[in-house]
Amino acid sequence: MIKYKTKKILTISIFFLTIIILIIQFSGLKDFDLNHAKVEDITFYSKNNALHGSLVLPKNIDSPPIALIVHGDGAQDRLSSSTYLPLINSLLDDGIGVFTWDKPGIGQSTGNWLNQTMNDRSDELLAAYAKIKSLLNLQNSAVGILGFSQAGWVIPKAINKIKPSFTVIIGGAVNWRHQGAYYTKCQLEKRGLSSKEVNKKVASNLKTNDEAFGNATTSNPKLKPDMRIDRFNFVLQNYNSDATPYLSTMNGPILAIWGENDKNVNPIYNQNIYKQNLNQDKNQKTAIIKNATHGLLNSKWFDYQTSNEWPLWKEGAFILLGRYSYAPHSLDFIGKWIKEVSKNKK
Repeated sequence: MIKYKTKKILTISIFFLTIIILIIQFSGLKDFDLNHAKVEDITFYSKNNALHGSLVLPKNIDSPPIALIVHGDGAQDRLSSSTYLPLINSLLDDGIGVFTWDKPGIGQSTGNWLNQTMNDRSDELLAAYAKIKSLLNLQNSAVGILGFSQAGWVIPKAINKIKPSFTVIIGGAVNWRHQGAYYTKCQLEKRGLSSKEVNKKVASNLKTNDEAFGNATTSNPKLKPDMRIDRFNFVLQNYNSDATPYLSTMNGPILAIWGENDKNVNPIYNQNIYKQNLNQDKNQKTAIIKNATHGLLNSKWFDYQTSNEWPLWKEGAFILLGRYSYAPHSLDFIGKWIKEVSKNKK
C-alpha cells in the first residue's frame, strides 16, 4: 500500500511539473528575463545628475540597431518595474538592442525627476544619445529612440538637434492642457456620467487647472490641496508644454503611433496634428493600432488608464501572457519598421 501511494504521488508530481514546464515554455513567462541577452551597465550625466542604465544587446548579432527608451510619466526605473521586458524581448528577437535608464532619483540614478522640465528631459535624452554614439562597440550601429506618452513632449525638441536613425513615439500627446482634459473626460465617462455632465465637469476642471498652473511665472500659484507639493511644482513647470513648434522640423524617420482605445491621449486628435506637420518624403508616418490601449496593450484585456487600476488577476495575466498582452501584431509592426529604416543609417 505504501509503495502504491508513493508511486501515485510521484506520478502526480511529474504531471504537475510537466504542466509547469509547458506553461513556462509556451506562455509569456520567458519574456520576463534577459538571460539570452548581453547586458551592460552604462552611466552618463545630465544637469549634474548621474544617470544609470542598462545596454541590452541581442547575442550573436554584430552592430544591431539600438533604441533609446524614453519613459512616460511617473517614478520609473530602467525596466519600469519589469513591465518593459516583453517589449524589450520582442525587440531583441528582431535583432534590436535597447538602452534604458533609471529616472533621476529612481533606482541608481541621482537627482529628482519631479524637478525636471520637459526641456530638462530633452537634454537628458541628448546626453544619453551622445553616450551611446560614443561607445566603440556600437560605432556601426544605427541609434534611434523609442518613447512613451510624456515622451511626446521630450523627443520632438531633442530630434530637432540630432538626427537619429529612427524614432518611435507611442501614445504621444502634443498639448499638455488638452491631454489633461481628455484624460479627465475618459475618467468621467467611465463613471457613467451623461455627456452634459461630462462636458460641464471637464470645463470646470480645466478652469481650475488653468488657474493653478496656467502661469508658471506667478509668484503666488494657487495650490491644489489634492496634490503633493513636489508633484504640483512638476505640473506647474510643464503645464504649458506643446510639441507643435517642433513637429515639422524633426529629423530622421519617424513612426508616431497611438492605440485605438487610448484613454489617456486622444489618438485621432493628436494623429491629425502629426499628419499636418510630418514630412512623408522623409519616411515620417503615423498609425493608429486597432484594439490597443495607451501603451499598446490589447484593450480587450487591459482597457484601463493606468496599470494601478488592474485587479490582481490582470497582473497575473500580463505576466503569463508576456508579449501576447499587446495588441495583435503591434510589436512586430514596430520591430519590422525599425529594421527597415535602420538599413544603411548609422
